[in-house]
Amino acid sequence: MVAGMQPPANEPGAQVEAANIKLAVRDLSISYGHDTALGNVSLEIREHEIFGIIGPANAGKTSFLKSLNRMDMFNSDMHVKGEVLFNGLNIRKLRNIYALRSRIGVVFPLPVGLPMTIYDNVALAPRLSGMKNKADLDVIVERCLTRAALWDEVKDRLNSLGSLLSGGQQQRLTIARALSQEPELLMLDEFSIAVDPVTTMRIEDVLKELKSEMTIILVTNLVQQARRLADRTAFFLEGECVEIGETEDLPAGGRDGSFRRRPLEDRRHEVRSVAAAGLRRAAGPGSGPGSGRHGAGGASACRGAERTAAFCAAVRRARRGRT
Repeated sequence: MVAGMQPPANEPGAQVEAANIKLAVRDLSISYGHDTALGNVSLEIREHEIFGIIGPANAGKTSFLKSLNRMDMFNSDMHVKGEVLFNGLNIRKLRNIYALRSRIGVVFPLPVGLPMTIYDNVALAPRLSGMKNKADLDVIVERCLTRAALWDEVKDRLNSLGSLLSGGQQQRLTIARALSQEPELLMLDEFSIAVDPVTTMRIEDVLKELKSEMTIILVTNLVQQARRLADRTAFFLEGECVEIGETEDLPAGGRDGSFRRRPLEDRRHEVRSVAAAGLRRAAGPGSGPGSGRHGAGGASACRGAERTAAFCAAVRRARRGRT
């Protein structure tokens, strides 16, 4: 909860909290100038779950994340309409945006290293919050770097510049920095794009452990990564959220486009005959839900993107109906 902000018990926000909903989005629309990036999205994300968001490029996934921690403040062309309740509070009406961002950590696809040492990158947020004790900072730095699967590689050079690390190491440093502020909500936008498969698996294991401490939103272009990590997944396509359901039920959808208006059980077979077959052909053997725990992690990013592209194409065909 953002400090000093509690919704009255008789307001909708209080009901959201009572239902154990961490984030509730109502009719969210995002545009850049005259171009619509996302239209009328409504969804709820539960506390202590990993919520996946998949979809092709330009589906609105990154714009969705940006709206959650008010990054539209830095882009005059980005216009956001709708309601976003975080811990029951409408963040679109909050004035103290920095207090909000201290509770929401975000990791974007490419690493954003600050021009300072590895140690200072991770210790920055605790220092800004008032922590000065060196021993306490040491504990936080080691814990966050360990969680980001980076400690063993940098523990002997913490005073080196973070910008001297490899691309994959810088991405893990970015994750460690996000964890250092102890967020209630952690958002990751295709975090593995610059990370090797082995390290990706290590970070995935960390995310599974972190779920007990925070809520996680995982944007990924890899269907198999969503299968491994996410409890539930939303599918964004052409600026719409066309499907939300249990991740194990991917792929799913409807011929008439009414993906979210009917129970998942009623629409499960409508798209499987189209989407599942196309996905299996693109994925090849050993890529289904029953494959090994790290099945897709060892595959190349290119192959994973091909699988997701096949999934998206199949859903598009299903939405338009069989010809």
